[in-house]
Amino acid sequence: MIPLQKPKALWISTLSLGVLAGAALILPLQIPAKGDPMPPLVTSLLLAALIGLLVWLTQPWRVAIRGARGDISISMAIDVAAMLLFHPYIAALGSAAGTAFYHLVGVPFTRQVPREQRVPRALIRGVVTFAAVALGSWAARIIRPAPGPIVFTADWLAIFAGISIRLLIRIIFYPLGMAALREGPVWAYLKREWERLPLVPFLLTTTLGGTAALIFQYQPAALVLLFGPLASTWALSQEFHRMNRLLDTLEDKVADRTARLAQTVTALERRLAESEALHAVDEAISTAIHPDEVLTVIARESVRVTGGSSALISLLTADGSRQFVRATYGAGMEDYVGLELPMEGNLTSLVIKTGKPHFSRQPDQDPRLNQDLVRSGQWRDVIEAPIRTKDRTLGVLVVASRQPRRFDEQHLRLLTLLANQAGRLIENSELHAKAREVAVLEERNRLARELHDSVTQVLFGLTLNLESAVGLMDKKPEKVRGLLTRSKEMAGEALAEMRSLIFELRPAALQEKGLAMALSNHINLFRRRHGVEVSLALSGDERLSPDVEFALYRVAQEALNNVAKHARARHVRVKLDLSPEEALLEVCDDGVGFDPGAGARGESFGMIGMRERVSEVRGSLEVRSAPGQGTCIRARIPIASGGDPR
Repeated sequence: MIPLQKPKALWISTLSLGVLAGAALILPLQIPAKGDPMPPLVTSLLLAALIGLLVWLTQPWRVAIRGARGDISISMAIDVAAMLLFHPYIAALGSAAGTAFYHLVGVPFTRQVPREQRVPRALIRGVVTFAAVALGSWAARIIRPAPGPIVFTADWLAIFAGISIRLLIRIIFYPLGMAALREGPVWAYLKREWERLPLVPFLLTTTLGGTAALIFQYQPAALVLLFGPLASTWALSQEFHRMNRLLDTLEDKVADRTARLAQTVTALERRLAESEALHAVDEAISTAIHPDEVLTVIARESVRVTGGSSALISLLTADGSRQFVRATYGAGMEDYVGLELPMEGNLTSLVIKTGKPHFSRQPDQDPRLNQDLVRSGQWRDVIEAPIRTKDRTLGVLVVASRQPRRFDEQHLRLLTLLANQAGRLIENSELHAKAREVAVLEERNRLARELHDSVTQVLFGLTLNLESAVGLMDKKPEKVRGLLTRSKEMAGEALAEMRSLIFELRPAALQEKGLAMALSNHINLFRRRHGVEVSLALSGDERLSPDVEFALYRVAQEALNNVAKHARARHVRVKLDLSPEEALLEVCDDGVGFDPGAGARGESFGMIGMRERVSEVRGSLEVRSAPGQGTCIRARIPIASGGDPR
């Protein structure tokens, strides 16, 4: 059985040998040439056997020329001489038989032929030799002006054409036929073989064969003068021939080692890129304020490790009924953050339902993809991997390339690792959000107990004192002063207690880690409670005074509360920009909007409260809205006025 490396190599070898053998068998029959007819069968077989014997015995006799590359068997000279002297089929049969027999069993007392692939090697060499000799002989006979003995002055063109065809068939079709037995890419092997062809020895032996044919017709004994010196030269050139073989073997080994080294380097580069990507994601998880920042890092690393051009991450809402693009990476992709993707008839929805990755090899013809994204990113190949936890799919990691068929199974493995990182991040974020909700409920219960145990009782005592003072106003006015004084003290105690409790209402994250973390936590709670997609953009890391941070936090709270109550929005964009000059907070929604100058919403206590909080720290509040065009609330606070913690 032939140990094939690739089906393509077998196809090339089979097709080339089939075409060649068919031409050698059919052309001499369909287009008869000038020359002597085929001798009787017995004579033909004897001549073929004699030619085969000579070819077999001369196979180990190889010609090498110092300064020229490679060597060639002197048996080719026998092929050429037989090709010019005898009928095409007699010469071809004898040469092919001698060549094939040598590669099957070798010649006694000479170097052994390779044992590997002995039968297919002998078959291929036999077919190529038969076709080369048959077609070369047939072409020479076609071109000769008249049959009979060869006359060089009259037949030089025919001799040249026959030898050239014999040589070209050997040069072209032998490497093609042997392609099925070689390792590595087919065209790389063919290029290497054609670069290593011993052209000078080829020309020498074919010329020698033509000369031998001319001498044999007139003075056969003179062939001794031709081949005698060659025999002695051959004996002296064996060492050089051995060095040539060693050089060829060394080159093959170097080429093989180089190919293996290249594969190892490629594998190591992929592993290194994988490790760097996972490290970048882990670092982002440990330092990022908001999960969306980590998702952006995952999208960026997905593009880097796969060699793609863009990426996006879509996530399901809490109830699993809708999916939105939460993070992107690549030129022009930031405009698609917040885009809602359909839950039916879409490739991401298919990945979510099946929990399995999918490829799209022709994105521009795939109706399951958003064609605006495909055209904008010039996508030519797309791979999508599910973002999963242990028991459910949370979203999809999508990576695209501008190169066709860029992604393979190795890229899919890398994307699966990054998608798993995203799944763990989202799961941990949800667990933290639930833990924060529990902590908030526990804090509310504690404050309720504190109010009952302290403020409520003080207010109850204050009420009793005031009722007593009213009853004694006319009867014993001298006691009223004492009751009022005590009531004033009790009111002061209640006020102090309320201020203490209100201060405790400030989020722990606001006091410990600043406004950005507190705002991120609150937005996560808002998403879970109301199912509205909210994107958070943070810029700057300035710490503000507690009053300014608390004011901006309450403005964001009230603005989001208005969105939940009135806006009927699908997406909200929150932006916090902390620069050395000012603090800017923007909360914009795509809801129904309103007229700020007329209507109940513009005069609500919440809106008034936001203006008062901002004005207390010398800031300004701007409200932009119109019916059907959403609402944008912008709070600006100069750092020098209230934000400088110094």
